Amino acid sequence: MEPVISLRGVSKVYRRNGREVRALDNVSLSVEKGEFLAVVGSSGSGKTTLMNLMGCLDTPTEGEYLFEGENVGELGGRELAEIRNRRIGFVFQGFNLIGGLTALENVELPLAYRGVPAGERRALAQEALALVGLGERTGHLPGQLSGGQQQRVAVARAIAARPPVILADEPTGNLDPSSGRAVMQILRRLNEEGRTLVLITHDMALAAQAGRRIGIREGRLCGEEEHEFPSGGEGIFGGFRPPRAIDNPITNDIIRP
Repeated sequence: MEPVISLRGVSKVYRRNGREVRALDNVSLSVEKGEFLAVVGSSGSGKTTLMNLMGCLDTPTEGEYLFEGENVGELGGRELAEIRNRRIGFVFQGFNLIGGLTALENVELPLAYRGVPAGERRALAQEALALVGLGERTGHLPGQLSGGQQQRVAVARAIAARPPVILADEPTGNLDPSSGRAVMQILRRLNEEGRTLVLITHDMALAAQAGRRIGIREGRLCGEEEHEFPSGGEGIFGGFRPPRAIDNPITNDIIRP
């Protein structure tokens, strides 16, 4: 089976003050359909640049990126927008909700941009909000919701169009531990239902929930681990704390029980 995401020798190069900066350097990575992958790295490691490429928000300077078999480098702006709007759901650290719109209207908005008829998009938005446990909060404005509830609205917005791939960049970074756990439970459930999930994080406790974990440092992938979901106590930042210490070679942090 062809991978959903396939990067082959991908680099992203910027020029700053007359010198070359390689934000990504010869990265090769495949993500299979239905997989839960965590990409782990500290600030400045290149993990967000990698997510931007995987999400078709940017294109590589060198190498080849195939999304569901299509060469992203050969697509135009309209075609890239089509992939982003219909086939990828984004969850960011910031909620990015519009304060003057209700939860339902915030979830509906991307569907409106896609031209989904009003009745259909209202039904899809209500379904997505019910899925994240906010079926009774559809008429609330963002300011009337807690941080955890706002992030759940953001998750609902990401999944309303039923995209097969979800990219989550530090999705619990602004949340308290309880709210973070709730958001991660939702994301894991979506993955268990068959959606491909890529989690971008600096938090080893969150990464421990993934079926595969890859480190990134200075724009290069630097280690891979596959494991079954562990069981045990609560983790930091709303994540999962493994039952034994995990040494993180990327950030030199150690999460201890």
